[in-house]
Amino acid sequence: MSQRLAATTALGLAIVAFACAPRAGDAQALGTAFTYQGRLTDADVPASGLFDLQLCLYDAASGSVPLQCAPDFNDVPVDAGVFTLGVDFGSSAFIGQQRFLELRVRPGASAGAYTILAPRQLLRATPEALRANVASAAPWLGLTGVPTGFADGIDNVSNGVTTVFTAGGLTGGPITSSGTVAIAPGGVVGNMIAIDAVGILNLADNSVDSERIVNDSISPFDIAPNAVGASELGNNSVDTAAIQDVQVTAAKIAPGAIGAAQIDPTQVQARVVGTCGDGEYMRGINADGSLVCELLPVSADRLLDLTGEVGTHVAVAMRADQRPLVAYHDQTNGNLKVYDCADAACASGTRRLLDSVGDVGENIAIAIAPGGLPVIAYRNVTSQLLRLYACANAACSSGTARTLDSAVNVGTSVAMALRADGRPFITYQDQTNFRMRVYDCADVTCSTGAARAAVGTDVPYGMAIAFLADGRALVALGGSAGPGSRLRVFECADLPCTTGTTRPLTDLTYSGVGVAMPIRSNGRPLIVVAGLASTLQVHDCADAACLSSSMALPGNPTANGLGATLRADGRALLVFGAPGTDGVRVFDCSTSTCAAGSSRSLVAGGNFGSYVALAVRDDGRPVVAYYDADNDDLRLHICANPDCT
Repeated sequence: MSQRLAATTALGLAIVAFACAPRAGDAQALGTAFTYQGRLTDADVPASGLFDLQLCLYDAASGSVPLQCAPDFNDVPVDAGVFTLGVDFGSSAFIGQQRFLELRVRPGASAGAYTILAPRQLLRATPEALRANVASAAPWLGLTGVPTGFADGIDNVSNGVTTVFTAGGLTGGPITSSGTVAIAPGGVVGNMIAIDAVGILNLADNSVDSERIVNDSISPFDIAPNAVGASELGNNSVDTAAIQDVQVTAAKIAPGAIGAAQIDPTQVQARVVGTCGDGEYMRGINADGSLVCELLPVSADRLLDLTGEVGTHVAVAMRADQRPLVAYHDQTNGNLKVYDCADAACASGTRRLLDSVGDVGENIAIAIAPGGLPVIAYRNVTSQLLRLYACANAACSSGTARTLDSAVNVGTSVAMALRADGRPFITYQDQTNFRMRVYDCADVTCSTGAARAAVGTDVPYGMAIAFLADGRALVALGGSAGPGSRLRVFECADLPCTTGTTRPLTDLTYSGVGVAMPIRSNGRPLIVVAGLASTLQVHDCADAACLSSSMALPGNPTANGLGATLRADGRALLVFGAPGTDGVRVFDCSTSTCAAGSSRSLVAGGNFGSYVALAVRDDGRPVVAYYDADNDDLRLHICANPDCT
């Protein structure tokens, strides 16, 4: 709270009141009270409302102790900063010396402390003149220079001021004895202010805001060039409604003034950047200006690697941006390698060597862990052990290769799936003891974990993993070349799969070249296996754990490498390698149980069936990596649609 007091004006009014006092013959005693008028401002803005006031009298401008304090003034009305008080300190404090008035204030109806307003105000001669009403102090007979007509103590001159009237803009009149004249609300209008009378020095900070400016009263001619800059404009103070049409031109916008931070992407499209890759088309533009690219609705066949004999073991995974990542075995050099597709169409990419310690990279399984980081399980043929490569980034340009199990001869068949928390769960062959083993990773990169023997005799050549609703693993086991081998499922009894139950699904013998197990929307697995003499077989599980099943596709096309996916309508599409020169083929199931369907060629005219791997894009289009045995090359085929037609 700050103070600007019009003390002189208030005391002047008190003098007028004395000038208008009744005549001695019929007047009452004048008394010691006087009128005090002040102006109260808050942050240089006139205050309004009710305030509690205290007035104390001092004999010095600072320090000292009060000579006297008037009774508190509670709930004093303040209008546009102006207030008026009748103050009475009596006569004893006025003895012909300077006196100073201190004002203290607090909000009305408040019990808080008073705020002292500085500086103290010097009381002029008027209160001191009150002593003239005391005969012992200054009687008429004791005065010199008394004007004519006052010598007898009676005003015999009747031409003095007797009434004060207020003109336009003022309030308080007429006054015949005492009273207050003030500026009426709205009393000061434009024609009362001379041109240039109010300048910057006469305006307090923030004293003029938009509410005090009449609409259309300020035109461009009233604003000097460069008078309004960024520091004079509040946030959001100028919007589209405040700008006239065609008023902002290119010449009024400084270079670099408008960038990405000044663009609302819901209103203005950001600059378009980037290009779509070979085999893609532009489907749209994102709000940030990046392109939405999509594969052309045609099939594409890519040659990924032709140096040496490559692709004899292969696996493929789809990353979140739909770029395939292909892991494969370099048979010539005994290395594990990946092909990192640069775009969704895999029109180009980068070959990378991951592991070259011994002959490594057979029996590959791949998955994309949380954070988009690929993990690759594979066999070290030289040392007969199971290894895993944890990629450090989505491109797999670096990472860590670690051995998971070296206790026995393991890894001639490998399958891997990710648990709900992203931890890899791996099943693989134990050729030494003719059983399946599991490796339960303790984290998403499989830096630690536990290897367990899960089931006895008959080493499976092919395996596939799915998880039941409670998180336990269900493993489909293809047959082996041994006597009595058959298709089975292994149901883990607990989450870490420390034990479990094996159930045969058929008495037929399977050579188990490949096994796939897609899970349908009802939770029931559909188990696909390349069986005896590489015959393609499908088993329709009657429940989620496959406690019972029926053979849905007996005696159908011969198959080698194998993959399966479910389309949006629940029907399976099987991708497999056909022996000889029949290439890569698909079996199009006509029902959800795959009890019937039709077979057709996907990539024809060569011996492409030895090693086949399948991944599926978000739009349902299968992506097939395969080994071209005629040329010892690694290739990738992207289907034109979910049906691969």
